[in-house]
Amino acid sequence: MSRIKLFGLTMLSAAVLLVSCKGNKGNESSDNSDTLSYPYDTYDDITYGDPAPVIDTTAVAEPIMTEDQQGNLSPETTPVINDADVFYIIAGSFTVYSNAQNACNKLKAKGFNSEILIPFGQYNRVSVKSFKTREEAKAALASLKSKLDDPGLWILKR
Repeated sequence: MSRIKLFGLTMLSAAVLLVSCKGNKGNESSDNSDTLSYPYDTYDDITYGDPAPVIDTTAVAEPIMTEDQQGNLSPETTPVINDADVFYIIAGSFTVYSNAQNACNKLKAKGFNSEILIPFGQYNRVSVKSFKTREEAKAALASLKSKLDDPGLWILKR
């Protein structure tokens, strides 16, 4: 960079710093309070651009995940009703079995019939509760999320 450009940038940054310091002197309050005065109080009702869209998050359905024999998860696209299907609410997936045991023991201490599912692939899935129907699992999911204070719970169909 040439010396002239470097000198110009230095002078410009010094001018910006000087102007910003002078601009703050007028905002000092005489009562030494911790609140800052906002000079544009009368303009609070002005909105710029389009207002943010309101998104109804209650209508979004939680996907139910299915697992293949290798442990790969995929969202259930077309529900197939099978009497042998079991729906689990999953609290965690662990590659280390002892971590799955710790999570399972914590849930059992809270009074849940938690279990570690037979692993497909490398993941040991810890279920909070199992259900025979999809509707029962969906109905229980929201209450368990709030009861356990865990928004990461999800449903697995096997």
